[in-house]
Amino acid sequence: MTETDVQVPAVEETKPEGNEENAAATVSTTEAAIIRQLEYYFGDANLAKDKFMKDQIAKDEGWVPLDVLLTFKRLKSLSEDKKVIVDAIAKSDEGLVEVSEDREKLRRHPERPLPEMNEERRQEIYARTVYVKGFAPQNGTTMSELVEFFEPFTKVTNIVMRKYHDKPTKKYLFKGSVFVTFAEKEQCEKFLAQGPLKYKGKELICKMQNDYYEAKKVEIKERAEKIEERKRKKEEGNNALLAQLPTGACVFMEGLGKETTRESIKEAIRALDETLEFAYIDYQKGDASGYVRFNKQDAGKQLLEKLTDKKLKIDDAEVTAELLVDEKETEYLKKIAEEQAKRKVNAKNKGRGNRGNNNRNHHSGGNNKRKRDRNAEQQEDGDGGEPPVKKDATGKEATKPTAESEAKAAAE
Repeated sequence: MTETDVQVPAVEETKPEGNEENAAATVSTTEAAIIRQLEYYFGDANLAKDKFMKDQIAKDEGWVPLDVLLTFKRLKSLSEDKKVIVDAIAKSDEGLVEVSEDREKLRRHPERPLPEMNEERRQEIYARTVYVKGFAPQNGTTMSELVEFFEPFTKVTNIVMRKYHDKPTKKYLFKGSVFVTFAEKEQCEKFLAQGPLKYKGKELICKMQNDYYEAKKVEIKERAEKIEERKRKKEEGNNALLAQLPTGACVFMEGLGKETTRESIKEAIRALDETLEFAYIDYQKGDASGYVRFNKQDAGKQLLEKLTDKKLKIDDAEVTAELLVDEKETEYLKKIAEEQAKRKVNAKNKGRGNRGNNNRNHHSGGNNKRKRDRNAEQQEDGDGGEPPVKKDATGKEATKPTAESEAKAAAE
């Protein structure tokens, strides 16, 4: 399962002077969307890992031409008019984005350097980030809807739509949960303290991101313990079957003819000793070798004692026989025990499925439900802790296309 990286939200800082007049300006809905989008491009979350934007910023003292920014689909969809874009960002009271004198370029304000991402910084972000689950991936929930939903809460600085890689479609699909980061820890706590939230009539699960991670650790540990318990029981069952298998009763045969059959092998052995009882002949016609397993202890030894130089004639071929002992015998008997255990499980499941059409259908439906539950669980909770760095569909680290998708994730 894959999910987007935790994006680094902007930190409230002392804003550069000169914004008081802009702060009082009226901001339209479109201008607010433009401001939100541009502040995402130049914000901590995006610049921390956006290679394309980093390359652009390095070219000209941090300035990025509007012509370059307008290659981003989301911004272009809001407006292609440079004047509209510049006028909008000039109304922002954040002081994060600066406009060049010729109004052709934008940059992150020099007084707002990008914070260093370290463990202390990461933990500080987690302390003001919440996990919210319950949005509808099947109904195509968009980032625009999420932005609108969280807009009344003070002050959301970043929203991450958690996604997983769907193998059948080879696409990254929304899990139905998000990470929402607030500017201050107190705002985050206030959001959680206000009581149950609903989205399209469905109550949302809300908790601190750290609490989510801790719960996932416990869940993963319990899941691993269950897997180990199943392995232990399976091994115990195999060992019990292994203990029932006679030793000294397995013979490996090599040099069998292409036309040799299991029956001709039996006939050749019975001609030497009629008292030997066969458990199974592990051989397919056309193979040059195979195994003969007898029912009684040391029956293989008994056969070898009848041979000269470990040779016997089967059809027209001179076959070499080898009694399996020590590790060779143990490994082969383990294989037999495992196969017997599988046959028992399959027979048990088949029996359950043949108790009538209604019961069989019910059983099949149960299997399908379990599969759906497992898939949903993997999609929702595939992460084993902190989410990995976001990658595109090819598995490469995101560059410009992913930056655009991240931009959508912040303000679509």
